[in-house]
Amino acid sequence: MTQEERARAYLIKLFKHRPRSRYEVLTRLQQKGFSREVIESVLEQAARAGIVDDAKFAQLWVEDRLARRPRSRRLLERELLAKGVALEHIQQALARAGLDEEAIARKLIAERLPRLRPLDEQTRLRRLAGFLRRRGFSEEIIYRVLKSSSLV
Repeated sequence: MTQEERARAYLIKLFKHRPRSRYEVLTRLQQKGFSREVIESVLEQAARAGIVDDAKFAQLWVEDRLARRPRSRRLLERELLAKGVALEHIQQALARAGLDEEAIARKLIAERLPRLRPLDEQTRLRRLAGFLRRRGFSEEIIYRVLKSSSLV
């Protein structure tokens, strides 16, 4: 089996688990010790086949995160930047998702609130604010959502 065939097989193995950005694939192939020429060749073939597509990856990432672990626009952007996705692809994916951060924050509060009901109001508010901060929401959104929320 040639180096290129081994690299292609490894790329397919990576994509069996989850979609990957070009940067992630490049990094993993480098870690496996493949030469620069082999990596570039395999990445080019994968891009032509539509396997490695950062725009599609960004869209899937945003959709998955919003469905499974909702978070703020800022945090989604930071995660995708860390995965080497270009800012233009990130912005397109976020625009298509039509994020309403306040609605997401309200939903997260509604899900979290039953566990915090036994606590006093001050502690409940502090914990909810910390929870929303960890999900990347701005202080302004946290304040507005907690202030206007009849759930608290």
